[in-house]
Amino acid sequence: MGAMYVFTADGLFVRTLFRDFRQGRSWSMASAVRGMLLNEVSSSGENFWPSITQTKDGQIYLVDGARGSLVRVEHLEKLRRLPDQTITITQKDLDASAAYLSERERQRQARLGTRVLRVEMREKGPVVDGNLDDWKNADWATIDKRGVKARFNSDSKPYDVAGAVTVDGERLYAAFRCGEKDLLLNSGESANAPFKTGGALDLMLATDPKADTKRTQPVAGDLRLLVTLIADGKKKAAPKLLALVHRPVAADSRSEKVPFSSPWRTITFDRVDDVSNQVQFAEKDGNFEFSIPLTVLGLKPTPGIILKGDLGVLRGNGFETSQRIYWSNKATGIVNDVPSEAALMPHLWGRWEVVGERKPRVSLTKRPPEARQTP
Repeated sequence: MGAMYVFTADGLFVRTLFRDFRQGRSWSMASAVRGMLLNEVSSSGENFWPSITQTKDGQIYLVDGARGSLVRVEHLEKLRRLPDQTITITQKDLDASAAYLSERERQRQARLGTRVLRVEMREKGPVVDGNLDDWKNADWATIDKRGVKARFNSDSKPYDVAGAVTVDGERLYAAFRCGEKDLLLNSGESANAPFKTGGALDLMLATDPKADTKRTQPVAGDLRLLVTLIADGKKKAAPKLLALVHRPVAADSRSEKVPFSSPWRTITFDRVDDVSNQVQFAEKDGNFEFSIPLTVLGLKPTPGIILKGDLGVLRGNGFETSQRIYWSNKATGIVNDVPSEAALMPHLWGRWEVVGERKPRVSLTKRPPEARQTP
């Protein structure tokens, strides 16, 4: 793309030479002037085999690969290694770093506005069969829409992941339009933390509509539902459904808290419950559906109430999670710190509005002239 990158011999980045040709000026001067400055110029795309050398007088030159031009690079000879030093990182520093990521996401949401998802309350929920035809009128939340389709003979394609939620009088239903058949494969090695060991569907919800919407810490009613498929290590049996509800704060908490630890901190949850036998699940062509009783979640939806919630997907290689991507909260890039991956941040969730069921419109067509009656 026309830029060159300078590193030290042991791999430390120094600076960029020239500009990306999509941003810099083209190398097409009206006249060549000795000593002209090329900082804003691109060396053009497909610039193969440039070379760089230092002469006996200390000057550094490079030969541009595309056209053989001789370019002097100034000031690299001033590069010096910093002396070795000890840096002490305290708990306060680590807390400030975590707070910075959360605050940056809050400011991003403030600029763009709070995301709103309409959750339809139906008389009868959709059939959980993996077929998303009965979700046509749903409000779909965009979770991941990154990348572009590759050209030539590549099968590469951009992500196009979206989720939707609906409820009826008995169950909550969720659908994920992913197109990734093996998305949910998970080793399940960590019993309470499948968010560490592969892919999963992730639903976060505040079931108490009266809770403070700006709270930075979870309260009673805030929960996380993780749904995944635990692969048979010997690959002889079909993957087994695993669904867990994480509750940081629960009115009926057990005596022993559930810890999530890393070398620098530990957070605890009141409960982590296996609700696999309560969940209906289906997959078809890389799309997923599940439902769960409202009583399991402690949710009592009625048209007009507003809840905080989020939808996301976890990607991995079947034994390790590599991505956490959500509809609302984008401060979820960390995948190598258990407490950060376990923590719930309700102030960064979106807004779920429960609405009444949309009735199908009746199509009225005009009668042909010959069918009209006149007095």
